[in-house]
Amino acid sequence: MAWLVLGLLIFLGAHSVRIVADGWRTRMLARLGVNGWKGLYSLISIVGFVLIVWGFGLVRLHPVLLYVPPLALRHLNALFTL
Repeated sequence: MAWLVLGLLIFLGAHSVRIVADGWRTRMLARLGVNGWKGLYSLISIVGFVLIVWGFGLVRLHPVLLYVPPLALRHLNALFTL
């Protein structure tokens, strides 16, 4: 589960830089150039995505059951999900 969460933090963190730290992003863009920034951004995003996929594969081996609806209400629960 830790790899999945770490991958989500890296991937979503990289995609939230403009929202959270626009000034830092602008300075890094000026320092690295457009292609350098895109390369670093892509590398970080790919690492995060790979960790998400790998972590999801590990988590599927040992699933954690969060909620089990009562037997009589399973069909009603599926209807509410739609």
